[in-house]
Amino acid sequence: MELTLGLDEALTLARAADALPSAVTDVRGEPRLVRAQVKVHELPGVPGAVRMATRLAGPVDVRVEDRGVTGRAWRVAIVASHPVMRMDLSGFVTEAVRGQLVKLPPGVATVHTQEGATVVEVDLDRLGPLVGEAFPAARGLQVRVEDVALGDRLHLTATVA
Repeated sequence: MELTLGLDEALTLARAADALPSAVTDVRGEPRLVRAQVKVHELPGVPGAVRMATRLAGPVDVRVEDRGVTGRAWRVAIVASHPVMRMDLSGFVTEAVRGQLVKLPPGVATVHTQEGATVVEVDLDRLGPLVGEAFPAARGLQVRVEDVALGDRLHLTATVA
């Protein structure tokens, strides 16, 4: 089974699933890379002092870099930077991503900070059942995700048994 979605389609689905806040704007894709702007002051759970400072500073530039599949894990790195204020925002981004990942079953994805980036690792074995649940015809079947790629298109390759 192969599933390919244009970035616009993937964004529509992510917003419908409440996985992508409206504070994320100006999203554009390139091969193995997605760029966006984030209005940090509009994100849920942002402390008051940070909310005020980021409202004045303006949006943050964000890059989501597809680092590929190694073994049975797909890795993406999220790098956030402000065009004027030069500071490491990875700790803040990591906590925000962690807050979103609690919506997934345990073990599907983990997140950590590494060299100024937030790295998300997705366990492809645990992702398979979620993909199977998304398609009514695949319910009850074993779905094994083989590959995932992110960029101007979201591409997923899986086998169904």
